[in-house]
Amino acid sequence: MAKKRRNVFDKLNTLLFGKDLRVTEGEPYTEVREFDFSSYLPLDNYIRRQSIPNENVFDIRAFGADVNNEDNAEYINSAVEKASKSHGVVLVDGGEYVTTAVTLKSDVTLFICENSAICSNKTGKGYGDKKAILYADSEKNITLTGGGKIKGNGNLFGRKPVADKNNTVPPEYIDVIEMRQDYRSQLRFAHPSKYGGLIYFNNCENVKVDNFILENSAYWTFKISNCKNLDIENLVINNNRNVANADGIDIAGTSDVRINHCFISTADDGIVIKNANWLGNTGPMKNITVTDCEIISRTNAFKVGTETTFDISDITVTDCKFLMTDVYPGAVSGISLEACDGTILSNVKVKNIDMNRCTCPIFIRLGNRNRAAEVNSQSANIIEFGGKGKKGGTSAKSTFDMKSRVKNITIENVTAKGVQIPIIIAGYKQKGKIFRVENITLKNINTEYDNIPETADRRLFIPEYADVYPESWRFRNLPSYALWMRHAKNVKIENFTCIHPHPTWKKEIIAKDVI
Repeated sequence: MAKKRRNVFDKLNTLLFGKDLRVTEGEPYTEVREFDFSSYLPLDNYIRRQSIPNENVFDIRAFGADVNNEDNAEYINSAVEKASKSHGVVLVDGGEYVTTAVTLKSDVTLFICENSAICSNKTGKGYGDKKAILYADSEKNITLTGGGKIKGNGNLFGRKPVADKNNTVPPEYIDVIEMRQDYRSQLRFAHPSKYGGLIYFNNCENVKVDNFILENSAYWTFKISNCKNLDIENLVINNNRNVANADGIDIAGTSDVRINHCFISTADDGIVIKNANWLGNTGPMKNITVTDCEIISRTNAFKVGTETTFDISDITVTDCKFLMTDVYPGAVSGISLEACDGTILSNVKVKNIDMNRCTCPIFIRLGNRNRAAEVNSQSANIIEFGGKGKKGGTSAKSTFDMKSRVKNITIENVTAKGVQIPIIIAGYKQKGKIFRVENITLKNINTEYDNIPETADRRLFIPEYADVYPESWRFRNLPSYALWMRHAKNVKIENFTCIHPHPTWKKEIIAKDVI
């Protein structure tokens, strides 16, 4: 429990005996707790009623699908095969259809009607290596629409959390160490029955999603890998916010993506950009635009990283709201821009963002985790399925070592309330070399601290944390409240204010090795 002052014993206990609260034993825990799902769910703002198509339609019921079947994959896949030959519409109507993996084909529109759905089964079996309910590989011209759902039953594939219930009470004192423990104690970590997520598109082109709902994913909700030219709008993702690794939209090795007017409520990152060789990505990605979205995330609302070996550039995020409802602690960060595995992250523009209860509003981080030297496609995420990874990296240690860069970032017109951590801008020093984030502009940034006093935790020094998982909470209790910078070059700050409602031992701004 957070308290007014962390003494020497508290600090030693954290260093010597502090442990992660990942639960690795036990049977599936299926209960849906109060506030697992956000109480704020503005469906009417995003989902509209659509008329059912009446031409070139392939109703899955005509192929044998039935709401009473244990598995409708055979029948849905047959409808997809027929529809792909004539640019047809696969119609899902009349209720909820349990299925294992459905493989979409080119030139198909999947139309799921309002009050209808395709759903995962309750065992997690039958999905194979696709790790998704809806899968497409090397296809083009795919549309998802209709106002209906894909349902993942995510609460069925995790273990019981340490905490007996969701925490809906703010802390007495702000303490980042306790904050992280409180968050981890509420998570349902993977049971080996976990099958995957809801949608996985690989090597696809010209994908459109409009007026669609994704619900209760067990893992990454919408994975987009090595694709090109996607338009996603009026999409609602409504996940259990305690299902570990339930990201919203994962964009990996994919260029030319437009996400507009979407609502995402999820346990892990809301929208996250990745580009790593162990994910099967092969080269640079660029041109990602996110506009007019509302994102609720227990971790990072919008994030670049952490799985990033190849370059990422030309990202624009505008006119969005990042928030947390009901539960504590708040989101780890609102905007998180990270490069730690080899990527050069550049040309990012963020503008007109409203945040509420994102503990760290802006986190810009250059590090040298160099994960490709340690993990491969099998081991990288196997722990998220309750398994063990095989040894061996994807690349030699020297391939991406100290290659990451962060540069040319502009963030303006941000209002953030309920802040509990300063804005963090950090490069790193390793093996006697200094690597700085470069050309960072913060303009019209207004933050307001939560009305909670802070634990006094005066630290003699702040470690570099260069080779570990990059996260704002990793820096623990910092000695500034508005802005903390280290190893940076050419940082421009214009019209930056921070309201702090309590007397504090912290400085407003700390800048070390900033040139």
